[in-house]
Amino acid sequence: MFDKVKFWIDRAIAGEQYPAIANHLDAVKQITDVSTGEVVTSGSLSGLKVLIRSSGILVVGSLPKFLYDGSNFYPLDRHTTAEAVDKIADTLHIAMSGALVISIEFGTIFPMMHPISRYLMKLGDIPRMVRKQTESTLYYTGKSNSQPKVYTLYDKIADAKAKGMDYPNDMKDKNILRFEIRFNGRLKQQLRVPEVYASTLSTPAFYQMMVRRYQDIYFSISKNRKIVTNMSEIRTPTDAIKMLFAVLMSQSDPAIISEFMAELKSSGTFTDRKYYSRVKNMIKELSAKANSAETDELIKELDDAIKNVGAYM
Repeated sequence: MFDKVKFWIDRAIAGEQYPAIANHLDAVKQITDVSTGEVVTSGSLSGLKVLIRSSGILVVGSLPKFLYDGSNFYPLDRHTTAEAVDKIADTLHIAMSGALVISIEFGTIFPMMHPISRYLMKLGDIPRMVRKQTESTLYYTGKSNSQPKVYTLYDKIADAKAKGMDYPNDMKDKNILRFEIRFNGRLKQQLRVPEVYASTLSTPAFYQMMVRRYQDIYFSISKNRKIVTNMSEIRTPTDAIKMLFAVLMSQSDPAIISEFMAELKSSGTFTDRKYYSRVKNMIKELSAKANSAETDELIKELDDAIKNVGAYM
């Protein structure tokens, strides 16, 4: 499920091969960093971008495209990720196991039953992130100007057509959803792991951690589910108001209720503490009515697809 990765290879790792690395690249040119005056050698390696600096080498690009001759429709598991890293090492004639991973893109595709735009409309907010949507793409970004992490779901076929990219014939006219999570820089802090190296990507523990993170991020997205109310339970105006309240609760962030109860207690609204328990129990009773919400067909399909991601590792 690894896609675009950015590696930093310290010059010491390259060793004696360092001066000859440019010989293995295509479209080689030299550029000058105007801020430092440093001359940087730039080139490409089967779709990967390579920058050779005085202190080391930066390798950036999609590992599936590199391994599969330009296509990233089929993502890499930990085994094929190891193959891609070995292929970089063999092509550049340098050791890659100690290459530092600076950024990671992790995701896969899902064949869906319906047009992708219908699924995107069902997906709401993620706490502490900003939701942005176009017709075929949904983004979640941080609230600051810097974007150390970005989550996105989009129509993979529409994206390929817009970029003039080839895609497999068996996916023609199919509904293909891609969900990917991107971590740009500060991986130790963002993933709460030790330093990440090229050799780390293919270890079972790290790959399983990324799959769990992927699933947790998806399930943190609020869902706009279809609500079905049991009208037979409504006999009085009070019953109608309770049912309406139950429906509204099912569509809102659960944190709102917790915050309301906390504020109720902090303000000393009731002198008798048992009233707080009564309010809490009444909310639970209404929440039970909210469970009459029908499991949305589209959300269930997507939920199941995400759950199955970790089935084979």
